[in-house]
Formats: sequence, structure tokens, C-alpha cells
Amino acid sequence: MSMETVFSQIGVILMYVLIGFAAGKIGLINPDQRQYLNKLCASLILPFTVLSASSQTISGREMEQLLTAGLLMMGVLAATTAGSLAVCRLRRLPEPITAATTSLLTYPNLTFLGLPLCLALFGEMAILYNAAGMLVFNLLFFSVQCSLFTGEKFKIRNLMTPAMGATVVLILMLLTGLHFPAPVQTVVQSVGSMITPLSLIIIGVMLAESGVMSVLREKRAYPMVLLRNLLIPLAAMGLLMLLPMDSQAKLCVLVYLATPCATLTVIYSIRADMEARLCATTVLLSTILFAVSLPAIVAIGSACL
Repeated sequence: MSMETVFSQIGVILMYVLIGFAAGKIGLINPDQRQYLNKLCASLILPFTVLSASSQTISGREMEQLLTAGLLMMGVLAATTAGSLAVCRLRRLPEPITAATTSLLTYPNLTFLGLPLCLALFGEMAILYNAAGMLVFNLLFFSVQCSLFTGEKFKIRNLMTPAMGATVVLILMLLTGLHFPAPVQTVVQSVGSMITPLSLIIIGVMLAESGVMSVLREKRAYPMVLLRNLLIPLAAMGLLMLLPMDSQAKLCVLVYLATPCATLTVIYSIRADMEARLCATTVLLSTILFAVSLPAIVAIGSACL
């Protein structure tokens, strides 16, 4: 992959984020409106984005690669969770720190940052790998991670989100070869395409609310950002090198796993009152430094995969 393409897409991402930052600074989008846009993006637009991939016809080989990618992502996220819990409990850290650290290290921003970026870099195939990643993300987050934040036992209804429903429908359509009629597909793709500008604008508004300097001063965030943005993706790349997948598919999965800390961590840390400030500043710092870490990951991945 051309590094010029990568830097070009980072530039596009930064421009969308700057629009959101400016909108937040001048009060055009306040915190309540940002929360509403966040819900709109996750509950309405994202399912359409997922379903827009149903226009594709995939071969047995491609389905096999998709399954392999899903299993790899499950392994990486599960291993990160287990490792984080083990270290936190060995150090006898308080439960709020344990829950926050595990979530920040384990869960990448597949949707709001990974999907727009991978769509630009890899085309529609990115939606398929995003669906596989979201399936894994939701299964682990709403079972293991939610229990860490709330102390409650897993409830199956936690998995019943619009995005999860759309993912299941997409998988069934791909397996059966069904497609939407042309007019319906046009609407699905048009609504789904809104995910890129809106999700990145939301990130910009979050930066405006927190203040860039206060984010950069949070010393506890830097070790976690190093792990989330660089070391965990590099470990995943070592596994990808062993798998029988096309190089583009491997690189797409790598970029997803190299995305910053998920914004969902902030939402649940606030709800549970568990190190919400640390979660918010780490997510934002991870997002800021992603502009530096991504080119490094892509350059190494392009050479090795």
C-alpha cells in the first residue's frame, strides 16, 4: 500500500475532526447534542453501513478468510483482556482502575475511526471485516467488560443492539446470496455513507469539550496508548504473518486492530463511575497519537504481511 494514500486519508480524517472541534469550540454542537449524534450514528447510521456490504458476492475462499479474521480478532481481544486482568490483579489495583485499564487496552475504535479509514483504504471489503470485528467486540464487551464495569452478570439482551442485528442479517445475506433491490440498495448505501463524516465530527467535538492540553498532560494515559496503538497491533501482526490470508485482508485486519481506544469505554466508565476522566483522556490521547502510530503500523505491515 502506498504511504501517500495513508497520509492522504489521515489528512481527510483530521479535517473532519477539525470541523467537529471547531463546532464544539463555538458551541454549535454542545455535549447533549453530541450525545444525540453519537446515538444516531451508532443506532441508525451504522446498521445501514453494515448492510451496504450485502451488495457484495463473496467466494468460498473469501468467506474462509473472513472467518479466520474473526477468530484472530477474538483471540487478540480475549488475550488482551486476560493479560490486563492478570496484571491488574497481580498488582492489586482497585476495581475501577482494573475495569478501565482492561477496556482501554482491549477494545479498538472499530466503528467511529476504523470503519471510515478502512473504507477509504480498502474499499467495500472493509465493511465485511468490520462486521466480523463488531461481532467479536460486542460479544466480549457486553459480556466480560460490562460485568467488570457494573459487577452484574451477563444478560443476553445486552447483545441486542441495532448494529448486532444488522451484522447477523448481513451474514445471512452473504451466505444465501440474497441482495436488496437496486432502489433499496441505493438508499442503504446513501445512509450508510454518512458514518464517515459524522463519526469523525463527533470525535472532534469530544476533543473540544476536553481541551487538547489537558489530554496531553494525563501521564497515566501514555503507557496505555503505547500498548493500544503500537504494541498490541504489532503482536497481532506476528499472528497475521502465520495465517493463510491475502495480504490486503491481513492489512485491513491489522489497521482495525491498530485503531485507538474505543469511545464506548468512556460511556460505560461514566455510567459506572469508574475512572471516567482517565478513560476519556486516554481515548482522546490515543486518537490524537493515532495520526503518528498508524503510518508506522501500516509501513511495517506492508513490508511484512
